[in-house]
Amino acid sequence: MSTVSNGLVFAGTRGLASRCIVFIIETCGKDLVSAILGPPRNEQTWWSHETSEELWQIADRYGIPYLESMDDVSRYGGFLVSVLWNKIFPAHTLARFDRGGINLHPAPLPEYRGSFARTHAILNGAESFGVTIHYLAERADTGDIIGEMRFPVLPSETALSLDTRAQLYGYALFCEVWLRLLDGSFVPRSQASLIAEHKREPRFYTTRKIAELLESADVPRDAEQLERLYRALYLPPRFTPPKWLVQRVLANEVRTILRRSCAPGTALNVAADSQLTPGLPEILLRREP
Repeated sequence: MSTVSNGLVFAGTRGLASRCIVFIIETCGKDLVSAILGPPRNEQTWWSHETSEELWQIADRYGIPYLESMDDVSRYGGFLVSVLWNKIFPAHTLARFDRGGINLHPAPLPEYRGSFARTHAILNGAESFGVTIHYLAERADTGDIIGEMRFPVLPSETALSLDTRAQLYGYALFCEVWLRLLDGSFVPRSQASLIAEHKREPRFYTTRKIAELLESADVPRDAEQLERLYRALYLPPRFTPPKWLVQRVLANEVRTILRRSCAPGTALNVAADSQLTPGLPEILLRREP
């Protein structure tokens, strides 16, 4: 119980963070939490559909100080809990927490360090995905693992559906790890050891990689690769497949349908209309003798 005794600071975003802080309060009481760090009050967040109560509203409901800047966290010590917090804690901030801290990372580690792992898992053709809780360290996503869950990637998975499922598994994992932190029954595993033993391969994905994918129209891809890229880039409202990708995927689908329906020897001509509806081109189909 000493690890998470009074002096806990919670930092997070999205509906998952709201559910996790409520679980902490329900299991240990509001007096355990010294402060909550989150987005600015009354900000119109893109994840508002995920929760009926933002972090600042939970803080107000329980009378817990609410912080909008990481600079303010340095006034507090104790134990730091991060759930989908979208910034890296600097070393001097982490040093303020004498009992360390944990982070919920929405992907397997060390295979998917960094950002937008859902997209890269689909592009990599991964058969499984997961969520991880690890100790915070100076280098992002490198701390010892104290809990993880793996689950299968479905054949038609998009980045959005994978993200949604990761949120559900993430909450289940957080509840289990939190209870194990309270009773001391968790067993940390070193990421460095997993890598050294060749059990897992470390990879780090930057946000810049997404921009490169969205602008990669000149990269040659076959029909299967285009369809996979479409699913990997379908993560509204963060980003959606660009117009060039939508056109190519639909054109390939039309060609496939026509090949199955046309009589042998019929030539196909599939062209895109010169006037396209936003995000969804109207394909003109012509059969030529």
